[in-house]
Amino acid sequence: MVARALRSPSLLLLVLQPCAGAASTPKLRGNVAATPVMSITNSSQLTSYDEDTTRHSLNLAEASYCVDSTASSAWTCATCDDGITVDSVVEADGGRALVGYDSGQSALFVAYRGSSDIQNWIDNIDAFFTAPYNELSDVKVEAGFWDEYSSLSGGVKEALASAAAAHGTHDVVITGHSSGGSCATLLAFDIARGATDLTGFSVKSVITFGSPRVGNSEFVSAHAGYGLNSVRVTHYHDIVPHVPEEFMGYRHVVSEVWYAEDYDAAGSYTICNDSVDGEDDS
Repeated sequence: MVARALRSPSLLLLVLQPCAGAASTPKLRGNVAATPVMSITNSSQLTSYDEDTTRHSLNLAEASYCVDSTASSAWTCATCDDGITVDSVVEADGGRALVGYDSGQSALFVAYRGSSDIQNWIDNIDAFFTAPYNELSDVKVEAGFWDEYSSLSGGVKEALASAAAAHGTHDVVITGHSSGGSCATLLAFDIARGATDLTGFSVKSVITFGSPRVGNSEFVSAHAGYGLNSVRVTHYHDIVPHVPEEFMGYRHVVSEVWYAEDYDAAGSYTICNDSVDGEDDS
């Protein structure tokens, strides 16, 4: 499959108009699982990257803004790829997650919607740590992101259990944009560590778009330690990945793929040299 550049600025720019801008996103056809999203070394360095799979996740993330029903008639947006079955729409406290089955990847999926008002969301970031993992007392995450994730967690877990029974698989692909990216990161971490009601599930991939920093350096190390098939896509014009700031103790999870301004051009992305020891600031 020939890799093509991402063509959906609406999810990678600070100003979001996802449903209105969705028409600019090409629909992805066929089996997108033919090429691995990435491969990693023991140092968690990203060594390969597949744009087609990433674009498919981008389409799922964008669809989460537009689709609010499991009815097949609702799956008609410009980024609503073929082969997707939406089994559940989980909503709580302004957040939303789509849960269902992706036949192209032979896996369940969870797609988290981000905030519809980015500037208001940035202005109201708590920037306070919480330590929610009893067995990992040094691992801390931003309290507001944890609250958003937790408000959806019960419904997402129930939806995953139902979808697993219906589709005969426990493999999960996870995606999300902006604050939804933080939820995607936290869900992948919970599945990897075998959290309650998530045992038996396996993360096939987690691909986020414009995600903020989620936790401290201990969280980054623990996240990398599970060897998750993880890609964190960022864009030159997006402020969200810069918050909460590093001087407050926050760090990004690996591995970042950064898109330049001219992201339609060949070679317009950079696989960053980040690791558990620090972010690539070049």
